[in-house]
Amino acid sequence: MTYDLIEQAEHSIHHVHELILRVFTDADGAGAASIEPLMQAFAEDFSMVGISGGALTRVEVEQLFKGAVGAKAGLDIEISDLHTVWQEDDMLAVSYVETQRLDGAQHSRVAVAILSGQPEGVKWVYLHETPLSRQV
Repeated sequence: MTYDLIEQAEHSIHHVHELILRVFTDADGAGAASIEPLMQAFAEDFSMVGISGGALTRVEVEQLFKGAVGAKAGLDIEISDLHTVWQEDDMLAVSYVETQRLDGAQHSRVAVAILSGQPEGVKWVYLHETPLSRQV
């Protein structure tokens, strides 16, 4: 079976953020149930650097989501400027801008995700987020 790794990676980025939105808003009552499929997108050795500059392991990311169910009712997340910046074999790095809107405030970050093509689908290996200037 052939597949387009870039297309799968871009789909995964959108899908992961849809699940994150469901966790944070719990709008349809499925926030907690969204954590398991969300965590399945991340490789076992996944790690990230968040906008605060702190490093998080996969276990810490999962705990963060478990503690955030319904914490941001009304949140909107938009993904833009999505593009592949590097690819070699079944690995690629994708850059995108994530904009979060809540209660009239807007915050954006640029992110670079390293993803790996696996037989079961794309897995997130690493994520690095950098906050952009605050916008209103």
